[in-house]
Amino acid sequence: MIKEVQALQAKLDATVDEDEQRALEEDVTGKILWLCWCGICAEVDQLLPKVVNYIRREGNMKGLREISLMMYLFMFVDPDDNLTHLHRIMLDGGVGTSKHRLWLAAQTAEQAKWSGATKVTTAMDNQGPTASTSTQSPSTSLV
Repeated sequence: MIKEVQALQAKLDATVDEDEQRALEEDVTGKILWLCWCGICAEVDQLLPKVVNYIRREGNMKGLREISLMMYLFMFVDPDDNLTHLHRIMLDGGVGTSKHRLWLAAQTAEQAKWSGATKVTTAMDNQGPTASTSTQSPSTSLV
């Protein structure tokens, strides 16, 4: 994952388009946040059994009560938009969603849309040029 972040960072450093830079920044940030989250989870997984054993051995219910109070207070924290945005970026990084790839696909689709609209074809009955994206056939008068 570190090599992926380094490759994305190199691509970001070479990019001049601001929209593309933002997409790459989200990808880099998401990968870094996901890597940190995985590290925190690994630490918790290793330490949790030690904490449980300590509480059982020492009978330290006061410490357990303090831990539960801290956890209870976090239930009522209302994350602001920035925290929610970072959470989404992190989850995107975890599942492999690339904002840069999505941005590139959108750019390709936009270019295809406009390049198809600029082609000119001659309609039947020599009524002049029409856009090639037209799905309607030329109208004919019944009069």
